[in-house]
Amino acid sequence: MRRLTWYIMKKMIVNFIVLFTLFFLLGAVIDIIVNLDEFGKTASEISADAGFFSKIFNVVQVAIGFEGPRLFQVFAYLHGVIAIGAMGFTAASMLRAREFVAIMAAGISLQRIALPFVYVMAGISALALVNQEYMLPRVAPLLLRNHDESIDNATASFSVPFTKDSNGALLLAPSIDPSTGIITEPSFLERDEIGRMVRQIKATSATWDTNTEEGWILEDGLAVDIEFDEQTGQAITFSPVKVHYYETNLSPHILTLRRYSQYVGMLGMTQLNRMLDTKGAFGDETLLLRHWYSRFSSIAMNILTLIIVIPFFVTKDTVAISRQAVKSGAITLTILFGGMVVMLMPIAGIPAIVSVFLPAIILIPIALLRGLTIRT
Repeated sequence: MRRLTWYIMKKMIVNFIVLFTLFFLLGAVIDIIVNLDEFGKTASEISADAGFFSKIFNVVQVAIGFEGPRLFQVFAYLHGVIAIGAMGFTAASMLRAREFVAIMAAGISLQRIALPFVYVMAGISALALVNQEYMLPRVAPLLLRNHDESIDNATASFSVPFTKDSNGALLLAPSIDPSTGIITEPSFLERDEIGRMVRQIKATSATWDTNTEEGWILEDGLAVDIEFDEQTGQAITFSPVKVHYYETNLSPHILTLRRYSQYVGMLGMTQLNRMLDTKGAFGDETLLLRHWYSRFSSIAMNILTLIIVIPFFVTKDTVAISRQAVKSGAITLTILFGGMVVMLMPIAGIPAIVSVFLPAIILIPIALLRGLTIRT
């Protein structure tokens, strides 16, 4: 039985690798063809005087540099669908070869044969969790690039408009580089309870303190205190004082999130925890909670969806594989993509943890019923 289990698992893993590779390459090739002009313009910036073959090489190099990091994004978002497709191909080949007949003749239940598919799905989902925690956050700045930024090491720097932190202070800066965590010419404006500026801290640049994750290290920082005469309301400005550090919860992650909403889906759980620990750092904390819980809810949904569609292929009956593939594909896409929408959609009056796991809770009895009704 152990040999049979490893045989099925090996076939599904190989099919998953093949399907994932084909799917990624197909998407990458389509994107390259559609945006070939942009890649060509970007490649010409590398060497304007290059020959014909050198220009082709530069275009290929630029395209690979742009599409390569998307490998981790595709795996994070579509591993469940591709794994179910790999299960379908594996079970369909065994069904056509009458391997299920031989297995049942040996006295082995087809319900037992369904377990190796579940093991592989659990392993792929665990690998996706590792990818989400360690790999996707590392390549996130590359995934935010436009096609005309394909030779850059990260998305382009962007300006920071007046942005309030949890203490009510405002940050204003002409430019921030999300890949290095460096702000150019930042201004921090501290205010009193009625909104008047009582202190201004300016610097030529500021670097996020990655050791404490609590503030910015200032270069040539100067602080100017301001007091107001209570009777006349006139402002009194004091002499500048050197400062080297400013404590705030406005990290590069927070500023990038407020610029790019899709960035939250690329953060790891460790980064989400840091943002949740800092109250008021991000306006929609329930959104961060839903993304945190969805890491585990998606694993449950992948496994339950797999169990629901397994009886289409693992059966003793003679079935039309094409018809079964259409049915399982429709059910899989409806459950996984519909469930993802429900997981990330706020539901009034329901806590985030309940709403995120609601699709999985609904699928549990359906999966149990489907698993018990495998014809064997």
